[in-house]
Amino acid sequence: MKIAFRASPKPGAQGALKELSGRYGQTPAAEADFIVTIGGDGTALEALHEALTMPAKPVFAMRTDGSVGSFCNSFRTHDLTERLHAASRVQLPVLQAEIEQAGGRSQVLFAINEIVLNRQVFQQAKLKVAVDGEGDPMIINGDGLVLTTPLGSTAFNRTLGGPLLPLGSSLLALTGIAIRRPAVWSPVVLSDHAILDVEVIAAAHRPVQIATTSGTVLNISRARLFRSPDRTVTLLVDREDESLCTPFGRQC
Repeated sequence: MKIAFRASPKPGAQGALKELSGRYGQTPAAEADFIVTIGGDGTALEALHEALTMPAKPVFAMRTDGSVGSFCNSFRTHDLTERLHAASRVQLPVLQAEIEQAGGRSQVLFAINEIVLNRQVFQQAKLKVAVDGEGDPMIINGDGLVLTTPLGSTAFNRTLGGPLLPLGSSLLALTGIAIRRPAVWSPVVLSDHAILDVEVIAAAHRPVQIATTSGTVLNISRARLFRSPDRTVTLLVDREDESLCTPFGRQC
Protein backbone atom coordinates (compact mmCIF):
# COMPACT_ATOMS: atom_id res chain seq x y z
CA MET A 1 0.00 0.00 0.00
CA LYS A 2 1.36 3.40 -1.00
CA ILE A 3 0.43 6.45 1.08
CA ALA A 4 1.02 10.17 0.58
CA PHE A 5 1.00 11.96 3.93
CA ARG A 6 0.09 15.62 4.33
CA ALA A 7 0.44 17.39 7.69
CA SER A 8 -0.32 20.73 9.32
CA PRO A 9 2.78 22.84 10.06
CA LYS A 10 2.02 22.63 13.79
CA PRO A 11 4.70 20.78 15.81
CA GLY A 12 2.37 17.99 16.93
CA ALA A 13 1.29 17.23 13.37
CA GLN A 14 4.86 17.37 12.12
CA GLY A 15 5.94 14.91 14.80
CA ALA A 16 3.13 12.56 13.79
CA LEU A 17 4.12 12.92 10.14
CA LYS A 18 7.66 11.82 10.95
CA GLU A 19 6.39 8.78 12.86
CA LEU A 20 3.85 7.74 10.21
CA SER A 21 6.11 8.24 7.20
CA GLY A 22 8.82 6.28 9.00
CA ARG A 23 6.42 3.40 9.59
CA TYR A 24 4.51 3.35 6.29
CA GLY A 25 6.75 5.28 3.88
CA GLN A 26 6.07 8.49 1.99
CA THR A 27 4.91 8.32 -1.64
CA PRO A 28 4.22 11.20 -4.08
CA ALA A 29 0.49 11.80 -4.26
CA ALA A 30 0.28 10.99 -7.97
CA GLU A 31 1.67 7.49 -7.28
CA ALA A 32 -0.10 6.83 -3.98
CA ASP A 33 -3.17 4.70 -3.30
CA PHE A 34 -4.33 7.04 -0.52
CA ILE A 35 -3.70 10.57 0.75
CA VAL A 36 -3.67 10.70 4.55
CA THR A 37 -3.78 14.06 6.31
CA ILE A 38 -2.70 14.91 9.85
CA GLY A 39 -4.11 18.08 11.39
CA GLY A 40 -7.55 19.61 11.03
CA ASP A 41 -10.15 20.48 8.44
CA GLY A 42 -7.89 23.00 6.68
CA THR A 43 -5.22 20.38 6.00
CA ALA A 44 -7.88 17.94 4.83
CA LEU A 45 -9.40 20.51 2.46
CA GLU A 46 -5.99 21.24 0.93
CA ALA A 47 -5.55 17.52 0.24
CA LEU A 48 -9.04 17.21 -1.22
CA HIS A 49 -8.27 20.09 -3.59
CA GLU A 50 -5.03 18.34 -4.52
CA ALA A 51 -7.06 15.21 -5.27
CA LEU A 52 -9.22 17.14 -7.77
CA THR A 53 -6.48 16.61 -10.35
CA MET A 54 -6.23 12.90 -9.52
CA PRO A 55 -9.65 11.29 -9.99
CA ALA A 56 -10.62 8.58 -7.48
CA LYS A 57 -7.69 9.36 -5.15
CA PRO A 58 -9.26 8.93 -1.68
CA VAL A 59 -8.40 11.17 1.27
CA PHE A 60 -8.35 9.89 4.87
CA ALA A 61 -8.13 12.77 7.35
CA MET A 62 -6.98 12.39 10.97
CA ARG A 63 -7.37 15.12 13.60
CA THR A 64 -4.58 15.97 15.98
CA ASP A 65 -4.96 17.33 19.52
CA GLY A 66 -6.19 20.90 19.48
CA SER A 67 -7.81 20.61 16.02
CA VAL A 68 -11.57 20.74 15.61
CA GLY A 69 -11.48 18.42 12.61
CA SER A 70 -15.24 18.17 12.14
CA PHE A 71 -14.81 15.78 9.21
CA CYS A 72 -11.54 14.21 10.36
CA ASN A 73 -11.15 10.75 11.86
CA SER A 74 -9.50 10.12 15.23
CA PHE A 75 -5.70 9.96 15.28
CA ARG A 76 -3.91 6.63 15.68
CA THR A 77 -0.75 5.23 14.15
CA HIS A 78 -0.71 1.50 14.76
CA ASP A 79 -3.57 0.23 12.56
CA LEU A 80 -3.68 2.68 9.67
CA THR A 81 -3.58 0.06 6.92
CA GLU A 82 -6.60 -1.78 8.32
CA ARG A 83 -8.53 1.46 8.79
CA LEU A 84 -7.92 2.57 5.22
CA HIS A 85 -9.22 -0.72 3.83
CA ALA A 86 -12.28 -0.75 6.13
CA ALA A 87 -13.29 2.89 5.81
CA SER A 88 -16.53 3.98 4.15
CA ARG A 89 -16.12 5.98 0.95
CA VAL A 90 -18.15 9.16 0.61
CA GLN A 91 -18.24 10.88 -2.77
CA LEU A 92 -18.17 14.61 -2.21
CA PRO A 93 -19.61 17.10 -4.71
CA VAL A 94 -17.44 19.87 -6.10
CA LEU A 95 -18.80 23.37 -6.64
CA GLN A 96 -17.85 25.32 -9.73
CA ALA A 97 -17.91 29.09 -10.21
CA GLU A 98 -17.76 30.53 -13.73
CA ILE A 99 -16.80 34.15 -13.16
CA GLU A 100 -16.73 37.29 -15.26
CA GLN A 101 -14.74 40.17 -13.83
CA ALA A 102 -15.58 43.84 -14.29
CA GLY A 103 -12.87 44.17 -16.96
CA GLY A 104 -14.32 41.29 -18.97
CA ARG A 105 -11.83 38.59 -17.96
CA SER A 106 -13.29 35.12 -17.32
CA GLN A 107 -12.12 32.68 -14.67
CA VAL A 108 -13.20 29.38 -13.13
CA LEU A 109 -12.83 28.36 -9.48
CA PHE A 110 -13.63 25.06 -7.77
CA ALA A 111 -14.64 24.48 -4.17
CA ILE A 112 -15.26 21.43 -2.03
CA ASN A 113 -16.75 23.16 1.01
CA GLU A 114 -18.11 26.57 0.02
CA ILE A 115 -18.09 29.51 -2.37
CA VAL A 116 -18.24 32.91 -0.69
CA LEU A 117 -19.31 36.12 -2.43
CA ASN A 118 -18.61 39.13 -0.25
CA ARG A 119 -18.19 42.89 -0.41
CA GLN A 120 -14.72 44.39 -0.87
CA VAL A 121 -15.44 47.85 0.56
CA PHE A 122 -17.49 49.43 3.34
CA GLN A 123 -20.65 49.67 1.24
CA GLN A 124 -22.81 46.59 1.24
CA ALA A 125 -23.06 44.55 -1.95
CA LYS A 126 -26.14 44.68 -4.15
CA LEU A 127 -26.73 41.41 -5.95
CA LYS A 128 -29.31 40.19 -8.44
CA VAL A 129 -29.76 36.44 -7.87
CA ALA A 130 -31.69 33.96 -10.01
CA VAL A 131 -32.07 30.23 -9.38
CA ASP A 132 -32.38 27.99 -12.44
CA GLY A 133 -33.45 30.99 -14.50
CA GLU A 134 -36.98 30.69 -13.12
CA GLY A 135 -39.18 33.47 -11.77
CA ASP A 136 -38.11 37.02 -11.11
CA PRO A 137 -34.53 37.47 -9.87
CA MET A 138 -34.18 38.51 -6.22
CA ILE A 139 -32.33 41.73 -5.38
CA ILE A 140 -30.24 41.23 -2.24
CA ASN A 141 -28.50 43.94 -0.21
CA GLY A 142 -25.96 42.75 2.32
CA ASP A 143 -22.38 41.71 2.94
CA GLY A 144 -22.63 38.68 0.67
CA LEU A 145 -23.74 35.10 0.11
CA VAL A 146 -22.33 31.64 0.81
CA LEU A 147 -23.12 28.57 -1.31
CA THR A 148 -22.24 25.49 0.73
CA THR A 149 -21.93 21.76 0.15
CA PRO A 150 -22.85 19.25 2.89
CA LEU A 151 -19.17 18.99 3.85
CA GLY A 152 -18.90 22.75 4.31
CA SER A 153 -22.19 23.16 6.11
CA THR A 154 -20.60 22.69 9.56
CA ALA A 155 -18.24 25.66 9.24
CA PHE A 156 -18.78 29.28 8.10
CA ASN A 157 -22.31 28.43 7.02
CA ARG A 158 -23.24 27.41 10.58
CA THR A 159 -21.81 30.59 12.11
CA LEU A 160 -24.17 32.50 9.81
CA GLY A 161 -27.17 30.49 10.98
CA GLY A 162 -27.26 28.26 7.91
CA PRO A 163 -28.61 24.69 7.91
CA LEU A 164 -26.56 21.57 8.63
CA LEU A 165 -26.75 19.28 5.58
CA PRO A 166 -26.34 15.49 5.85
CA LEU A 167 -23.06 14.26 4.40
CA GLY A 168 -23.82 12.40 1.18
CA SER A 169 -27.10 14.26 0.55
CA SER A 170 -27.91 15.85 -2.80
CA LEU A 171 -28.36 19.29 -1.27
CA LEU A 172 -26.71 22.71 -1.16
CA ALA A 173 -27.29 25.61 1.22
CA LEU A 174 -27.47 29.28 0.23
CA THR A 175 -26.87 31.44 3.29
CA GLY A 176 -26.66 35.22 3.57
CA ILE A 177 -24.00 37.35 5.24
CA ALA A 178 -25.60 40.28 7.10
CA ILE A 179 -28.50 40.55 4.65
CA ARG A 180 -30.33 43.86 5.03
CA ARG A 181 -32.85 43.45 2.22
CA PRO A 182 -35.12 41.68 1.66
CA ALA A 183 -36.12 41.82 5.31
CA VAL A 184 -37.69 38.35 5.04
CA TRP A 185 -34.45 36.72 3.89
CA SER A 186 -33.60 33.34 5.41
CA PRO A 187 -31.17 30.55 4.41
CA VAL A 188 -32.32 28.38 1.52
CA VAL A 189 -31.78 24.65 0.97
CA LEU A 190 -31.42 23.82 -2.73
CA SER A 191 -31.09 20.72 -4.83
CA ASP A 192 -27.50 20.15 -5.91
CA HIS A 193 -28.77 20.41 -9.49
CA ALA A 194 -29.61 24.08 -8.92
CA ILE A 195 -27.80 26.76 -10.92
CA LEU A 196 -27.31 30.21 -9.38
CA ASP A 197 -26.78 33.24 -11.59
CA VAL A 198 -25.48 36.25 -9.69
CA GLU A 199 -25.07 39.74 -11.12
CA VAL A 200 -23.32 42.48 -9.17
CA ILE A 201 -25.27 45.74 -9.39
CA ALA A 202 -23.15 48.92 -9.48
CA ALA A 203 -20.01 46.80 -9.43
CA ALA A 204 -17.71 49.81 -9.83
CA HIS A 205 -19.02 51.42 -6.64
CA ARG A 206 -19.94 48.27 -4.69
CA PRO A 207 -17.19 45.78 -5.68
CA VAL A 208 -17.60 42.11 -4.82
CA GLN A 209 -15.14 39.23 -4.70
CA ILE A 210 -15.51 35.45 -4.85
CA ALA A 211 -13.40 33.32 -2.52
CA THR A 212 -12.86 29.57 -2.21
CA THR A 213 -10.18 27.47 -0.52
CA SER A 214 -8.32 27.40 -3.84
CA GLY A 215 -8.31 31.14 -4.57
CA THR A 216 -9.97 34.55 -4.67
CA VAL A 217 -11.19 36.59 -7.65
CA LEU A 218 -11.71 40.32 -7.15
CA ASN A 219 -14.06 42.77 -8.83
CA ILE A 220 -16.55 40.34 -10.30
CA SER A 221 -19.46 41.52 -12.42
CA ARG A 222 -21.35 38.24 -12.63
CA ALA A 223 -20.98 34.58 -11.75
CA ARG A 224 -22.69 31.27 -12.36
CA LEU A 225 -22.47 28.82 -9.44
CA PHE A 226 -23.35 25.14 -9.66
CA ARG A 227 -22.26 21.63 -8.80
CA SER A 228 -19.59 20.50 -11.22
CA PRO A 229 -21.05 17.78 -13.47
CA ASP A 230 -17.79 15.86 -13.93
CA ARG A 231 -15.76 16.36 -10.74
CA THR A 232 -15.98 14.65 -7.35
CA VAL A 233 -13.55 13.80 -4.57
CA THR A 234 -13.57 10.86 -2.17
CA LEU A 235 -13.43 11.20 1.61
CA LEU A 236 -12.76 8.09 3.70
CA VAL A 237 -14.84 7.89 6.88
CA ASP A 238 -13.70 5.62 9.72
CA ARG A 239 -16.66 3.34 10.47
CA GLU A 240 -15.98 3.39 14.20
CA ASP A 241 -15.65 7.15 14.55
CA GLU A 242 -19.08 8.19 15.84
CA SER A 243 -17.93 11.77 16.38
CA LEU A 244 -17.57 12.12 12.62
CA CYS A 245 -20.74 10.29 11.64
CA THR A 246 -23.17 11.97 14.04
CA PRO A 247 -22.89 15.65 12.97
CA PHE A 248 -23.74 14.73 9.39
CA GLY A 249 -26.72 12.53 10.23
CA ARG A 250 -25.04 9.39 8.88
CA GLN A 251 -24.76 5.87 10.14
CA CYS A 252 -21.30 4.47 9.33
